[in-house]
Amino acid sequence: MVIDCYAKINLTLEILGKRADGYHEVRSVMQTIGLADRLEVTVAEELAFTCSDPTLETPDNLVFRAARLLQAEYGVWTGAEMRLEKRIPVAAGLGGGSSDAAGTIVALNRLWDLRLSLSEQQRLAALLGSDVPFFLTGGTALATGRGEGITPLPPLPPHWVVLVPLPNALSTAAVYGSVIPSDYTSGVVTADTVAAAQHGALLTQTRWHNALARPARALAPEIMAAQAALLRAGAPYAHVSGSGPTVFTVCQEEAEACKLAAALQHEGYHAEAVPFEWARWV
Repeated sequence: MVIDCYAKINLTLEILGKRADGYHEVRSVMQTIGLADRLEVTVAEELAFTCSDPTLETPDNLVFRAARLLQAEYGVWTGAEMRLEKRIPVAAGLGGGSSDAAGTIVALNRLWDLRLSLSEQQRLAALLGSDVPFFLTGGTALATGRGEGITPLPPLPPHWVVLVPLPNALSTAAVYGSVIPSDYTSGVVTADTVAAAQHGALLTQTRWHNALARPARALAPEIMAAQAALLRAGAPYAHVSGSGPTVFTVCQEEAEACKLAAALQHEGYHAEAVPFEWARWV
């Protein structure tokens, strides 16, 4: 069984405040994009995990953790051989690890014939990470709570994304740990984005907001240089995805996105143009 585990961008990411459990209360509109890791899973006697990036072959990898969680929750004695071809940059604000975990749940649910409902898969996904439940359905969705509450939205019109991932990984925990009360907002931008999506429209980029952009730039100043390069190339806006450090902009036409990506590549960045993606597993 082969699963494409798609990356995401955050069209909005607002933080309403700090919760009693220590997490932040968020409102975010997320969109999967056409950049994906590829997960291949086959039945085996024991669990085995390999990756195209050998540094990720650890027991803490979310693919391995997801498989062990399923075994423990449902008393599964069958194993699986899991092979991950890594294409999404690690710790880049694109949700690669979370998407891999969701893909593992979907693949093993089918491979082991567990017949888990979507709500049960979402419960397990939330145990692995706040972003993981979103990737079970993908497409366009509103995330609430600490990010695990997912409400699918109507598919947005086709658009293209210019991604500018930066070489140095950025810890999500470190970025959230640098959030201060002045980063909090009311959630109105996300509410407006949801309202637009429900009418089949994309809220103008002038309104998009990411509460993690400021702390991310403070921890990784190279983000500002990448944003400036994207603007010099002709992009109207340059956003930070998630906790960064990936910078992106959204274009209506493929040709425009490819032109921007080529300009960034000329400046030495690893940039690429990918479309919005609506493939869903469940």
